[in-house]
Amino acid sequence: MALAVEVVLEADLGGDAGIVLHTGPDGRERRFGVSDATSDLTAAVAFALIPDGRVRVRVAAQAPYRSGLGGSSAYGIALAWALTALREAVPDEDRLVPLVRDLEARVLNTPTGEQDHWAAVRGGVLALHLESGGNRVERLEIPPVWLAERCTVFFSGIRHHSGMINWQVIRSRLDGDAITVQALGEIAAAARSCRDALLESDEEAVASALRREWRARRRLAPAVCPPELDLLARAATSAGATAVKACGAGGGGSLLVWHPAGTGQAVITALEAASNGGSVLTNGAAPGGCRLVPVPRG
Repeated sequence: MALAVEVVLEADLGGDAGIVLHTGPDGRERRFGVSDATSDLTAAVAFALIPDGRVRVRVAAQAPYRSGLGGSSAYGIALAWALTALREAVPDEDRLVPLVRDLEARVLNTPTGEQDHWAAVRGGVLALHLESGGNRVERLEIPPVWLAERCTVFFSGIRHHSGMINWQVIRSRLDGDAITVQALGEIAAAARSCRDALLESDEEAVASALRREWRARRRLAPAVCPPELDLLARAATSAGATAVKACGAGGGGSLLVWHPAGTGQAVITALEAASNGGSVLTNGAAPGGCRLVPVPRG
C-alpha cells in the first residue's frame, strides 16, 4: 500500500563535472564523487543514470529516517524518475524498479525486495505476486474512503534497521530453520487472505489476516517486536483497534493500525499517550505514484 508520505525533490544538471551535490530537508549540503556510489544511495542512483555527474539534488521532504515505510526505496525511485526526465527520456518502470532495488541492496549491503519501489511508482493498494520468471504487480481497486476510515499508520518514534532484521530472517530461511520456514509460509497465506478480504471490503477478514501475519512475523526474530512496540500495540488494541502490526520488518518504525470506522481518533489518542514522541503519518492509501512537476525558471 502506497502511503501519502511523500518524497519531494528537485534535480537539475547545473553542477560540477564528476560531482553530485545533495541538499537535504535540513539545508545541509553533501558532495559526492563516483567513489561514493557504493555507500550512498543518492550517489549510486545519480552516477548510474548520469555517469558524468553535474547533478544537483534538493530534497524538500521525505519519510522519517528509519520509519519502516520504505523511505529509502521511495527516495531512490523519485530521484531516478527525475534524473531520467532530465535526460529527456520517458521513465520506464520495468527498468527503474530493478535498477533502484539493486543499487539500494549494494548500498545497504543486504538484499532488498521490490514492494516499496512499486508502491512509489504506482500508488494505491497493490498485490505483488512473486512468480517464476518475474514479479507481477496487481492494482487492487479499494474504495479510498472505506480504507482511510479503517487504516491508520502511526510512527512509533522507535528507530530501527530493517535491513539487518530481514537479513537475519533470510539466513535462517536459507539454513532451513523449521520455525522460519513455517512462519514465512503463514505470512504468505495471510497476505493472500488480506488481498481477497480487501477486494470484498470485508473489514473483519482484513483484521484477521493482519493479526495472523503479525503473529507469524513475531516468531521470525526477537528483534521484530521489542517491548516498546508491544506496549504501543496493546494501547491501540485497548482503544478499539482490531489489528496492529509493524510496517516492514518490524523492530520499531511505524505501525499499521486497523480499526472500525469512527474509532480512529480514540486509537490515535491512545497511541500518542503511550509513545515517546510518536505521531500519525497518514490514513489510507495515496491514490497516485511518482509524478514529475516542471519547475518554472526565471
